[in-house]
Amino acid sequence: MYVRPHLVVFLWCAMLTEGLTEGRRLRTRRGVCENGTYQHEGRSCCFCQTGHRFLSHCTDKHDTKCEWCGHGTYIDHPNNDDKCQPCQICDSNANMDTMLNCSSSSNTVCRCKDNYYCDKGDLCKACYPCDTCEKHGVKEKCTETTNTVCHDAKEPVHLQVVIVAVLVSFILVAGVGVVVFWLCRKRKYRFKGRPIEPAVHLTDLDLDPYLLDIVEVLDWKTVKRVARRSGMRNTEIEEHELNNKNDVKEQKYTLLQAWSQRQGLRGAYPALIKTLHEMKQRKTADEIQTIVEKGQTE
Repeated sequence: MYVRPHLVVFLWCAMLTEGLTEGRRLRTRRGVCENGTYQHEGRSCCFCQTGHRFLSHCTDKHDTKCEWCGHGTYIDHPNNDDKCQPCQICDSNANMDTMLNCSSSSNTVCRCKDNYYCDKGDLCKACYPCDTCEKHGVKEKCTETTNTVCHDAKEPVHLQVVIVAVLVSFILVAGVGVVVFWLCRKRKYRFKGRPIEPAVHLTDLDLDPYLLDIVEVLDWKTVKRVARRSGMRNTEIEEHELNNKNDVKEQKYTLLQAWSQRQGLRGAYPALIKTLHEMKQRKTADEIQTIVEKGQTE
């Protein structure tokens, strides 16, 4: 059968055009990254979507490979992380309940039990019992984030009570003045020729950047005593010890970090120095102050 040459050319051109169009469609599908891209060896690879972890980078022939986070883990953002984060556990011993269960794309959401509150926001690790206002009654009810507000006392103030209060205050102020004068004479408040202020007057700062150096001057026994004085339960303290059985430094670091978070972002430093003073460990407190002062000047 005779086939005209111009018909062959037409069919060949049509097949070539269709192949190029399909190639462009494939490249277009691969080029669409709903969750954004990252660079790897000169290529723009797609991020894994929320709830998935990264397995391997993209190539000329394959997109980024990802897989679902396993049970008890999550990732709440597009990523190229090879590990999912462990879900938070709402500790009933810390007076907390689970409000929303963890999923592959979101962490657990905890709440305080009834008649308990926590005012530390995202740093909340434990809830505290609400005041009952037994003497004067409740002015504002306790919520999950605020303690109960009690009514003020309405008892009349007698002149004799005022006089006694003024005299007691005067005696206390005079006594404190004598003690401070005596301590200054004995150089109890001096270190390297410079006066050291009481811990309550220390400048608030974020203690987290200094924790690795601080744990070098604190032994495990001291860190546990500091934690207990703040109200941390033995079960929570033992958890840090069990999670790092063969690494005492990591035990000290994780426990001190948890303690620091309970004090608040800007309250841990003065609280630590004050607690060490109360424990008669002034030398250790001075070493920690030196670490912080050195870090601020670098």
